[in-house]
Amino acid sequence: MTTAFKTTVLLTVFAGTLSAQTVQHRPARDHLLLLDRRVVESVSGAELTVGTPERDARNPLLPSDRPWENATNNYYPNLSWDPAARQWKLWYKDVLADADAIAKMDAPSTIHNVGWYLLYATSTDGIQWERPALGLHRFADDAANNILARDCPNAGVFRDDADPDPSRRYKMVHDVGLGKPRVRFSTDGIHWGDALEPTGFKPTQGDTHNNAFRDPWSGKFLWFTKLFLGERLVTRLESDDFLHWRADGVVLRSSIEEGRASQTYALTVFPYANGYLGYLMMYHVAGGRKVDCELAWSPDSVHWERVAPGHPLLANGPDASYDSGCIYAQAGPPVLENGRHVLFYGGSPTVHSGWKRSGALCRATLPEDGFAGYRPTSASGAEVVTTLLRPTGEIRLTGKGDFTFTQQRESTELIRLKIRIQPGAVVYGIHGAKLADEAFHPRKETPFEPKPVQTRAARVGFQSVPEGWKGADSMESAPGAGAVTITRKAGLRPFAYGTVFAGDWTQHFGGKGVRLSARVRTPKPGATVRFEIFAKDVAQWHRETTERTENDFANFSVEADFGWTDDQARAAGWVRSALGFGWRETLRNAGRIVVMPSGAFVDDHFDLAEVRVEAVDPEPK
Repeated sequence: MTTAFKTTVLLTVFAGTLSAQTVQHRPARDHLLLLDRRVVESVSGAELTVGTPERDARNPLLPSDRPWENATNNYYPNLSWDPAARQWKLWYKDVLADADAIAKMDAPSTIHNVGWYLLYATSTDGIQWERPALGLHRFADDAANNILARDCPNAGVFRDDADPDPSRRYKMVHDVGLGKPRVRFSTDGIHWGDALEPTGFKPTQGDTHNNAFRDPWSGKFLWFTKLFLGERLVTRLESDDFLHWRADGVVLRSSIEEGRASQTYALTVFPYANGYLGYLMMYHVAGGRKVDCELAWSPDSVHWERVAPGHPLLANGPDASYDSGCIYAQAGPPVLENGRHVLFYGGSPTVHSGWKRSGALCRATLPEDGFAGYRPTSASGAEVVTTLLRPTGEIRLTGKGDFTFTQQRESTELIRLKIRIQPGAVVYGIHGAKLADEAFHPRKETPFEPKPVQTRAARVGFQSVPEGWKGADSMESAPGAGAVTITRKAGLRPFAYGTVFAGDWTQHFGGKGVRLSARVRTPKPGATVRFEIFAKDVAQWHRETTERTENDFANFSVEADFGWTDDQARAAGWVRSALGFGWRETLRNAGRIVVMPSGAFVDDHFDLAEVRVEAVDPEPK
């Protein structure tokens, strides 16, 4: 049985009528977004594109023009709608970058050589904002200001209605440096207790907009912050009690193509529909140090994907405009106002460089579910077919323009939707149906077909120090040996690094894979040899040999099959680094190679005579 529905709209089509009320979004399993890969089975003639938030013409709404707002910097806005008080609440960052401003603090103090305040503002309509005179901290000997806390860098604040202890109704997370997290509690979000030091953080976590919330699905607390391993990455932690945390590794990062030129700086996460969305701040280090905001999604808060890498949800404004330099989107649950999602952000005309820069509160709106949707790419329109769904009531779609959908019954309980989208229209989401299968699966790897060998081998010899190769700490010719000696200060293991061939090994070498080899000599026998393959120069996989060094040069080798999946590479002895890319993606973007003695090696130097990458012939069929 097939049932057809036709919808032609200029506004959003959604479950219910347009409401003049301001309401907080409530996640639901029977609310689906088409940006979720689990929802869409096939697409014909359409592409998924991020939405275009409509900036408020009255921006900026809250300029940083008070004497104590010395440098509101990245702003890091934390927003909460209080339905009982019918009031917006805002907590935002303030840095005291100038010495004379620091001197005006009551009992001046610094972290990272600057002062820190957390400021507070309220609004009944989200447009006109007030800074209440809290009387909590004196600045220039005057307590008539909106300073509610100090010495709390990079703070995130949220309201937790599920906590039975009213003294913990509001929760704050911040840090005082990498690996130095702090939490605080408050009854009203204004008067805060002392900072407590939670456990479970790694030394490389923190130093960005920390944001946390109670997960509505698991009941656990989740905390998202930065992980710094030579570049900025996103990491996740979870806790049962808000004091003892378990740290995950990298959950989101820039692509191989971006490298360190554009880095994931902050991810402010919120549960939405049947999963999670995140405003992802991208720091374009090589793009003038600007920061813009992309969209990310996750089915489970652990596995994250950028919806449209390189295409901002909220792009920087024109040069010299109020948000032309940096955009830092809000932390806090999504709120609908007059049927549209409200997105607050800190906008700055200055780029991300130095302490002395300021932002201002800005506002934009999106249609309900309008974070991303499918749009036709041709004049004939498009079709999107969903995976199997389980209806829970009347099914309605959100979108704009002219689209139709049919319900195709697949069993007594399951249906599939076929959505026809006319040119100029866009479809965002589905209300009234659950996924029949909520499991999340990584993107499928295409079967690998080895091609004939193209380049038999690439080699680097070390009769002298070759161009492009280096040693940690030094590399010098070994007289009479046709080799080099790599030396490092005591206590640190020496290694050699450089490129043999940089690029797509699957195309350059051909064959089923490659064999990496090196001729190595160590002062004492018994060491293994470790090989590392980097994706360009960003992240690596490594493997150690089982063979051990003897008293003279010996050849050591490992194999790397182009067709392995990540699991197969691990089964073969390869280890993915904490910030590594996938196995196949790494070999298609191979760059730096590292060779080093490992295992029982304890000396400060070793000798290297050759590094070679050699194609391995395809197995005969």
